Amino acid sequence: MSKTGLVLGAGGAAAWIFHLAVLETLSNEWGFDPYNVDLIVGTSAGASLAAALKADVDLRDFHEMATRRPTDEQRRAMLAELRASKKTLLPLSASMARHVLPGGHGATMALAGMLPPGWFPTGWIAGLPGMETFDAWPEGLWIPAVRVPGGKLVVFGRDRLDVPVDVAVEASSSVPGMFRPRVIGEETFVDGGVKSSTHADLALSQSLDRVIISAPMSRSGGGVFARNAKRQLEHEVSELRAAGVDVMVVEPGEELTELAKGYPRRRPEAATDIAAHAVEATRLAAVSG
Repeated sequence: MSKTGLVLGAGGAAAWIFHLAVLETLSNEWGFDPYNVDLIVGTSAGASLAAALKADVDLRDFHEMATRRPTDEQRRAMLAELRASKKTLLPLSASMARHVLPGGHGATMALAGMLPPGWFPTGWIAGLPGMETFDAWPEGLWIPAVRVPGGKLVVFGRDRLDVPVDVAVEASSSVPGMFRPRVIGEETFVDGGVKSSTHADLALSQSLDRVIISAPMSRSGGGVFARNAKRQLEHEVSELRAAGVDVMVVEPGEELTELAKGYPRRRPEAATDIAAHAVEATRLAAVSG
């Protein structure tokens, strides 16, 4: 029996729509079952969808959540929590700036350390589809996050099983400069995407035969984060292929930046364009192998 891994990368709210379209296309046109894989690695936005798959959430329900506007009550609750949050413009971790030097983890790790901690709360993640179903950590779900101040990668589900899934997803989704860090015990964590938007190389330890990667942040023509995501993904893919793993990578084109502009707050209707772009990217990836 062949063993398959699924990697769902970072990329904000647009990444949810991109991933969902990728999975739907693979399922409808190639018979791929995203619920029946041996390992799912979910980073940042990909972490919540990875958890939903492990909870057997219908992807249509996740799509409905991802495209639904928040209610007035939810907006008021978020605003109240935001007003009550501690705010600072000091760097998250100045010591992480060393990662821009040779031997470090690169410019995005260094830049993340120099950004201030985000102000927006992440408690709403506990209400995402499937989060309430976990009594224990599900087998085959790995969620990377970065511990500060040192910048060490911690993979929940592999390194630690003592943290609830929704808390691990919060940690992996705590984008520096946007969402406030997630404190777990005496440790502080931020978005796993500051090291890699995909972490596909984690699959190397699992003797997988095939890995499917949905990488909405890895695109040409983007800023420093997109360029780093693409460069890091290329390195991860080369490692997997060198180990004999069959790898399929679904990446967006440059036009996704324009298509997703303003999504979801100002242009919720852009979800249709993001999904259509992801469908075409999936078909291209499947044909090119």
